[in-house]
Amino acid sequence: MVGSKVAIPFLVSALLASSATAQSSQKDQPQEAPIKLEATLVQVPVVASSPGGRYVTDLKKSDFAVFEDGVKQEIEFFGSAEEPFNVALLLDSSGSTVSQLNYIKESALAFIESLRSHDRVMVMSFDDSVHVHCDFTSDRDRLRRAVEAIQPGEYTQVFEAVYTAIWERFEKIEGRKAVILFSDGIDNASSEIALEDTLDAVVETEDVIVYPIRYSTRADVEARMEKRTPGEKLPESRRQLDREYRRADEYLQELADLSGGTVQRADQLGDLRAAFARIADELRHQYVLGYYPANTRKSDAERKIAVRVSRDGVKIRTRPGYKITER
Repeated sequence: MVGSKVAIPFLVSALLASSATAQSSQKDQPQEAPIKLEATLVQVPVVASSPGGRYVTDLKKSDFAVFEDGVKQEIEFFGSAEEPFNVALLLDSSGSTVSQLNYIKESALAFIESLRSHDRVMVMSFDDSVHVHCDFTSDRDRLRRAVEAIQPGEYTQVFEAVYTAIWERFEKIEGRKAVILFSDGIDNASSEIALEDTLDAVVETEDVIVYPIRYSTRADVEARMEKRTPGEKLPESRRQLDREYRRADEYLQELADLSGGTVQRADQLGDLRAAFARIADELRHQYVLGYYPANTRKSDAERKIAVRVSRDGVKIRTRPGYKITER
């Protein structure tokens, strides 16, 4: 991949074995705005909320202003929450989740059933390798069979799964895009893709928003560690485990921050359905702004994005920037 890496130190412990291109009927047509063929359309997912946290769903294109590197851009496309979206559902099926896998599947199926009929989902799982069980489809029966087909593995290829979804599977998909990543953030099996590659993929793919669901596997991992580690080495092993999970949390947060998403916590398995439900609710209340950059120079430098809204009291969340890259 082209571009500088986003550095986050990350160690893997051996103990952790276990759109906007489719125009909305609600958009405002630009007045005599020529299509800039020399530029690439930049799509910016935006979430707008009130001070009380309620989603604001009645904004118009004229309420928004988009800036790239401080320069105001012409908004060419405006997609509202009515636009269908494409979701890549990435489920951890490694050894650390084997005892809870049936509930994970049930929660994923409940999420799929909560979507609208024209929304599309791709089902992936990851353990010793990455498995694509079903490509993007709105066929609920097909999606149900894909989720039910997931089998447990041993190790965890988080980085390979994130990279495959964002950089490969979404490449030719148009419209609103989201990745839902169910994981503790620990990777102990990826051999070809590094943490920095996944972060680069997020920065260089400006229209994918990532929602990690952080599930805690600490108790199970620590229990296994205590059985195989001599007593005198336990304190240092616990400190190392602390560092591993802290770095994993930082990684999941970085994925969310770079894409404009949020981290949902499911510290107990019973929290998982609520986490999926919150993400589904947000996806139904998302805008997409599209513009052709006034700066048409091809450059590997990262470009900063800022979105402002004219209505008082409305809070905006979106991605902070992107990088132009040749694919």
